[in-house]
Amino acid sequence: MPRYRSFLFPEASVGAESLTLDARESHHLVRVLRAKVGETVAVLDGAGACYLGRIAEANGKAVRVDVDSVERAPLQKPQVTLLQSIPKGKTMDIILRMATEIGAARVQPVFTDQGEMLIKGERLLSKVAKWRLTMIESCKQCGVSYLPELAAPLALSDWLAAHLSAGGRVSPPAAAFPGGRVSPPAAAFPRGRVSPPAADAASATGCAGILRVVASLEAGSRPLREVLEAAGAVDEVVVAVGPEGDFTPAEYVALSEAGFLPVRLGANVLRAETAAAYILSVVDQCSRKA
Repeated sequence: MPRYRSFLFPEASVGAESLTLDARESHHLVRVLRAKVGETVAVLDGAGACYLGRIAEANGKAVRVDVDSVERAPLQKPQVTLLQSIPKGKTMDIILRMATEIGAARVQPVFTDQGEMLIKGERLLSKVAKWRLTMIESCKQCGVSYLPELAAPLALSDWLAAHLSAGGRVSPPAAAFPGGRVSPPAAAFPRGRVSPPAADAASATGCAGILRVVASLEAGSRPLREVLEAAGAVDEVVVAVGPEGDFTPAEYVALSEAGFLPVRLGANVLRAETAAAYILSVVDQCSRKA
Protein backbone atom coordinates (compact mmCIF):
# COMPACT_ATOMS: atom_id res chain seq x y z
CA MET A 1 0.00 0.00 0.00
CA PRO A 2 1.39 3.46 -0.91
CA ARG A 3 2.51 5.49 2.09
CA TYR A 4 0.96 8.74 0.87
CA ARG A 5 -2.02 9.85 -1.20
CA SER A 6 -2.28 13.02 -3.26
CA PHE A 7 -4.82 14.54 -5.63
CA LEU A 8 -4.28 15.48 -9.25
CA PHE A 9 -5.51 19.07 -9.49
CA PRO A 10 -5.90 20.70 -12.93
CA GLU A 11 -2.65 22.62 -12.34
CA ALA A 12 -0.68 19.35 -12.19
CA SER A 13 0.92 17.84 -15.29
CA VAL A 14 1.01 14.22 -16.44
CA GLY A 15 3.67 12.83 -18.76
CA ALA A 16 4.29 9.43 -20.30
CA GLU A 17 6.15 8.00 -17.28
CA SER A 18 5.89 10.66 -14.58
CA LEU A 19 3.67 13.40 -13.23
CA THR A 20 4.25 16.68 -11.40
CA LEU A 21 1.94 17.76 -8.62
CA ASP A 22 0.68 21.33 -8.27
CA ALA A 23 2.16 23.70 -5.70
CA ARG A 24 -0.53 23.08 -3.06
CA GLU A 25 -0.25 19.30 -3.10
CA SER A 26 3.52 19.47 -3.34
CA HIS A 27 3.73 21.72 -0.28
CA HIS A 28 1.45 19.45 1.72
CA LEU A 29 3.34 16.31 0.73
CA VAL A 30 6.87 17.64 1.36
CA ARG A 31 6.49 20.38 3.98
CA VAL A 32 3.59 19.03 6.03
CA LEU A 33 3.85 15.25 5.66
CA ARG A 34 7.67 15.29 5.29
CA ALA A 35 7.61 12.88 2.34
CA LYS A 36 11.03 12.07 0.89
CA VAL A 37 12.49 10.85 -2.37
CA GLY A 38 11.85 7.14 -2.95
CA GLU A 39 8.69 6.94 -0.86
CA THR A 40 5.54 5.57 -2.44
CA VAL A 41 2.53 7.68 -3.31
CA ALA A 42 -0.90 7.15 -4.90
CA VAL A 43 -2.18 10.12 -6.89
CA LEU A 44 -5.94 10.16 -7.45
CA ASP A 45 -7.50 12.09 -10.31
CA GLY A 46 -11.07 11.92 -8.97
CA ALA A 47 -12.28 10.35 -12.23
CA GLY A 48 -11.44 6.72 -11.53
CA ALA A 49 -7.67 6.71 -12.18
CA CYS A 50 -5.00 6.17 -9.53
CA TYR A 51 -1.35 6.75 -10.44
CA LEU A 52 0.97 4.58 -8.34
CA GLY A 53 4.62 5.51 -8.12
CA ARG A 54 7.56 6.84 -6.14
CA ILE A 55 8.67 10.36 -5.38
CA ALA A 56 11.55 11.21 -7.73
CA GLU A 57 11.93 14.85 -6.74
CA ALA A 58 10.75 16.16 -3.36
CA ASN A 59 10.31 19.78 -4.41
CA GLY A 60 7.98 21.73 -2.11
CA LYS A 61 6.53 23.57 -5.12
CA ALA A 62 6.53 20.79 -7.71
CA VAL A 63 6.84 17.19 -6.54
CA ARG A 64 7.72 14.81 -9.38
CA VAL A 65 6.43 11.25 -9.18
CA ASP A 66 7.76 8.43 -11.36
CA VAL A 67 4.67 6.40 -12.25
CA ASP A 68 4.95 2.61 -12.00
CA SER A 69 1.34 1.79 -12.90
CA VAL A 70 -2.12 3.25 -13.32
CA GLU A 71 -5.18 1.58 -11.83
CA ARG A 72 -8.67 2.46 -13.08
CA ALA A 73 -11.74 1.77 -10.97
CA PRO A 74 -15.05 0.94 -12.67
CA LEU A 75 -18.06 3.20 -12.14
CA GLN A 76 -20.35 1.89 -9.45
CA LYS A 77 -24.01 1.21 -10.12
CA PRO A 78 -26.40 2.59 -9.26
CA GLN A 79 -25.14 6.15 -9.27
CA VAL A 80 -26.35 7.87 -6.10
CA THR A 81 -27.27 11.56 -5.92
CA LEU A 82 -27.67 13.28 -2.56
CA LEU A 83 -30.18 16.13 -2.73
CA GLN A 84 -29.22 17.84 0.51
CA SER A 85 -30.88 20.82 2.15
CA ILE A 86 -28.09 23.15 3.25
CA PRO A 87 -28.13 23.12 7.06
CA LYS A 88 -27.13 26.07 9.19
CA GLY A 89 -23.58 26.34 10.48
CA LYS A 90 -20.78 24.01 9.40
CA THR A 91 -22.81 20.81 9.27
CA MET A 92 -22.63 20.73 5.46
CA ASP A 93 -18.89 20.07 5.65
CA ILE A 94 -19.55 16.93 7.70
CA ILE A 95 -22.26 15.79 5.29
CA LEU A 96 -20.04 16.26 2.23
CA ARG A 97 -17.18 14.41 3.90
CA MET A 98 -19.37 11.41 4.71
CA ALA A 99 -21.09 11.45 1.30
CA THR A 100 -17.68 11.26 -0.36
CA GLU A 101 -16.50 8.43 1.90
CA ILE A 102 -19.66 6.37 1.36
CA GLY A 103 -19.49 6.76 -2.42
CA ALA A 104 -22.12 9.24 -3.59
CA ALA A 105 -21.73 10.09 -7.29
CA ARG A 106 -23.02 13.63 -6.96
CA VAL A 107 -24.28 16.08 -4.36
CA GLN A 108 -26.85 18.78 -5.07
CA PRO A 109 -27.09 21.31 -2.22
CA VAL A 110 -30.45 23.07 -2.09
CA PHE A 111 -31.86 26.00 -0.15
CA THR A 112 -35.04 25.15 1.74
CA ASP A 113 -37.40 27.12 3.94
CA GLN A 114 -35.99 25.87 7.26
CA GLY A 115 -32.34 25.43 6.32
CA GLU A 116 -29.54 27.90 5.62
CA MET A 117 -30.70 31.25 4.28
CA LEU A 118 -30.10 31.96 0.61
CA ILE A 119 -26.57 33.10 -0.21
CA LYS A 120 -25.21 34.10 -3.60
CA GLY A 121 -22.44 35.87 -5.47
CA GLU A 122 -18.84 35.65 -4.30
CA ARG A 123 -19.84 34.26 -0.92
CA LEU A 124 -21.59 31.36 -2.62
CA LEU A 125 -18.62 30.67 -4.92
CA SER A 126 -16.25 30.75 -1.95
CA LYS A 127 -18.40 28.34 0.04
CA VAL A 128 -18.71 25.85 -2.82
CA ALA A 129 -14.95 25.98 -3.46
CA LYS A 130 -14.34 25.23 0.23
CA TRP A 131 -16.80 22.35 0.12
CA ARG A 132 -15.01 20.97 -2.92
CA LEU A 133 -11.69 20.96 -1.08
CA THR A 134 -13.34 19.18 1.86
CA MET A 135 -14.50 16.44 -0.52
CA ILE A 136 -11.05 16.17 -2.09
CA GLU A 137 -9.47 15.71 1.33
CA SER A 138 -11.96 12.90 2.00
CA CYS A 139 -10.99 11.26 -1.30
CA LYS A 140 -7.33 11.37 -0.31
CA GLN A 141 -7.92 10.12 3.22
CA CYS A 142 -10.10 7.19 2.18
CA GLY A 143 -8.68 6.40 -1.25
CA VAL A 144 -11.97 7.15 -3.03
CA SER A 145 -11.50 6.78 -6.79
CA TYR A 146 -14.34 9.03 -7.90
CA LEU A 147 -14.72 12.55 -6.56
CA PRO A 148 -18.47 13.26 -6.31
CA GLU A 149 -19.80 15.91 -8.65
CA LEU A 150 -20.74 18.95 -6.58
CA ALA A 151 -23.48 21.08 -8.10
CA ALA A 152 -23.87 24.76 -7.33
CA PRO A 153 -26.52 25.38 -4.63
CA LEU A 154 -29.94 26.53 -5.71
CA ALA A 155 -33.49 26.65 -4.42
CA LEU A 156 -35.23 23.29 -4.01
CA SER A 157 -38.09 24.49 -6.22
CA ASP A 158 -35.64 25.46 -8.97
CA TRP A 159 -33.99 22.04 -8.83
CA LEU A 160 -37.33 20.27 -9.04
CA ALA A 161 -38.38 22.37 -12.04
CA ALA A 162 -35.07 21.73 -13.86
CA HIS A 163 -35.13 18.06 -12.89
CA LEU A 164 -38.50 17.53 -14.52
CA SER A 165 -37.84 19.68 -17.58
CA ALA A 166 -34.64 17.73 -18.27
CA GLY A 167 -36.50 14.42 -18.24
CA GLY A 168 -35.40 13.33 -14.79
CA ARG A 169 -31.90 14.82 -14.68
CA VAL A 170 -30.68 18.36 -14.25
CA SER A 171 -28.88 19.89 -17.23
CA PRO A 172 -25.15 19.03 -17.52
CA PRO A 173 -22.65 20.85 -15.28
CA ALA A 174 -20.86 23.89 -16.66
CA ALA A 175 -18.63 26.09 -14.53
CA ALA A 176 -15.52 24.52 -13.02
CA PHE A 177 -14.10 24.49 -9.51
CA PRO A 178 -10.75 22.96 -8.49
CA GLY A 179 -10.81 19.20 -8.98
CA GLY A 180 -14.37 18.92 -10.21
CA ARG A 181 -17.36 20.39 -11.96
CA VAL A 182 -20.43 22.22 -10.79
CA SER A 183 -23.64 23.14 -12.53
CA PRO A 184 -24.62 26.79 -12.93
CA PRO A 185 -26.76 28.22 -10.10
CA ALA A 186 -30.29 29.39 -10.74
CA ALA A 187 -31.56 32.76 -9.52
CA ALA A 188 -35.34 32.49 -9.38
CA PHE A 189 -37.65 30.75 -6.91
CA PRO A 190 -40.53 29.44 -9.06
CA ARG A 191 -43.47 28.10 -7.15
CA GLY A 192 -46.38 25.92 -8.03
CA ARG A 193 -47.28 22.39 -9.00
CA VAL A 194 -44.92 20.46 -11.21
CA SER A 195 -46.34 17.01 -11.94
CA PRO A 196 -48.75 14.39 -10.58
CA PRO A 197 -47.44 12.62 -7.45
CA ALA A 198 -45.89 9.17 -7.71
CA ALA A 199 -47.77 6.50 -5.80
CA ASP A 200 -45.23 3.71 -5.51
CA ALA A 201 -41.71 2.56 -6.27
CA ALA A 202 -42.63 1.44 -9.76
CA SER A 203 -43.83 4.90 -10.77
CA ALA A 204 -40.85 6.53 -9.06
CA THR A 205 -38.45 4.58 -11.29
CA GLY A 206 -40.22 5.37 -14.53
CA CYS A 207 -37.65 7.97 -15.65
CA ALA A 208 -34.62 6.16 -17.12
CA GLY A 209 -34.38 3.79 -14.17
CA ILE A 210 -34.18 6.50 -11.51
CA LEU A 211 -35.53 5.91 -8.00
CA ARG A 212 -36.26 9.03 -5.92
CA VAL A 213 -36.73 8.85 -2.16
CA VAL A 214 -36.97 11.48 0.57
CA ALA A 215 -36.14 10.95 4.23
CA SER A 216 -39.48 11.72 5.84
CA LEU A 217 -40.91 12.21 9.32
CA GLU A 218 -44.44 12.34 7.95
CA ALA A 219 -47.08 9.69 8.52
CA GLY A 220 -47.34 7.13 5.74
CA SER A 221 -43.62 6.90 4.97
CA ARG A 222 -42.34 3.38 4.32
CA PRO A 223 -39.14 1.69 5.52
CA LEU A 224 -36.23 2.59 3.24
CA ARG A 225 -35.15 -1.02 2.71
CA GLU A 226 -38.69 -2.00 1.70
CA VAL A 227 -38.80 0.72 -0.98
CA LEU A 228 -35.37 -0.20 -2.30
CA GLU A 229 -36.29 -3.88 -2.59
CA ALA A 230 -39.57 -3.04 -4.34
CA ALA A 231 -37.76 -0.86 -6.88
CA GLY A 232 -35.33 -3.59 -7.93
CA ALA A 233 -32.35 -2.76 -10.15
CA VAL A 234 -32.10 0.93 -11.09
CA ASP A 235 -29.47 3.08 -12.79
CA GLU A 236 -29.65 5.97 -10.33
CA VAL A 237 -30.98 6.64 -6.84
CA VAL A 238 -31.72 10.22 -5.75
CA VAL A 239 -32.03 10.64 -1.99
CA ALA A 240 -33.38 13.89 -0.52
CA VAL A 241 -32.51 14.91 3.05
CA GLY A 242 -33.96 17.94 4.82
CA PRO A 243 -32.47 20.39 7.31
CA GLU A 244 -32.63 20.16 11.11
CA GLY A 245 -36.12 21.65 11.02
CA ASP A 246 -37.16 19.17 8.30
CA PHE A 247 -38.84 19.94 5.00
CA THR A 248 -42.02 22.00 5.27
CA PRO A 249 -45.38 20.43 4.34
CA ALA A 250 -45.33 22.40 1.08
CA GLU A 251 -41.86 21.09 0.25
CA TYR A 252 -42.96 17.53 0.95
CA VAL A 253 -45.85 18.05 -1.48
CA ALA A 254 -43.51 19.40 -4.14
CA LEU A 255 -41.13 16.46 -3.69
CA SER A 256 -44.01 14.01 -3.88
CA GLU A 257 -45.27 15.63 -7.06
CA ALA A 258 -41.76 15.24 -8.50
CA GLY A 259 -41.85 11.49 -7.83
CA PHE A 260 -40.04 11.26 -4.49
CA LEU A 261 -41.24 8.47 -2.23
CA PRO A 262 -41.24 9.17 1.54
CA VAL A 263 -39.07 6.72 3.48
CA ARG A 264 -38.40 6.15 7.18
CA LEU A 265 -34.87 6.04 8.57
CA GLY A 266 -35.34 3.86 11.61
CA ALA A 267 -37.36 4.63 14.72
CA ASN A 268 -35.62 7.80 15.91
CA VAL A 269 -35.50 11.41 14.73
CA LEU A 270 -32.01 11.96 13.28
CA ARG A 271 -29.83 15.00 12.89
CA ALA A 272 -29.32 16.17 9.32
CA GLU A 273 -25.78 14.79 9.06
CA THR A 274 -26.81 11.47 10.63
CA ALA A 275 -29.79 11.17 8.27
CA ALA A 276 -27.58 11.77 5.24
CA ALA A 277 -25.03 9.16 6.34
CA TYR A 278 -27.79 6.68 7.22
CA ILE A 279 -29.69 6.88 3.93
CA LEU A 280 -26.54 6.79 1.79
CA SER A 281 -25.19 3.79 3.71
CA VAL A 282 -28.41 1.78 3.42
CA VAL A 283 -28.70 2.56 -0.30
CA ASP A 284 -25.07 1.52 -0.76
CA GLN A 285 -25.58 -1.78 1.08
CA CYS A 286 -28.88 -2.66 -0.58
CA SER A 287 -28.26 -1.46 -4.14
CA ARG A 288 -24.62 -2.04 -4.99
CA LYS A 289 -23.75 -5.14 -6.96
CA ALA A 290 -21.15 -7.28 -5.23
